Amino acid sequence: MRFRTNVVSMIGVSAENRAGAGVAGGDEVDVDLELDTAPRQITEPADLAAALDAQPAARRTFDKLSYSNKSWHVCRSRAPGRTRPGSVGSGSPSTH
Repeated sequence: MRFRTNVVSMIGVSAENRAGAGVAGGDEVDVDLELDTAPRQITEPADLAAALDAQPAARRTFDKLSYSNKSWHVCRSRAPGRTRPGSVGSGSPSTH
């Protein structure tokens, strides 16, 4: 079983991963931890990428964001009921 996490004091394991490993909540298990040094990459939806590319300042700001902040914006861009497809949203990405 492999999954990525950035939590170092406690490792949460989803029900799906527990089932895949054949363990249940509360079971004692031995684990091997490996440092994951691979850069985290965000796949931008095409409409968000196009909106950012149409606004060079927004693109530069977005590109400077941390993985977590980029992920937040990508999730928001995929949220049901957003006001305009391709909209960069209200406020600049640097505010989050």
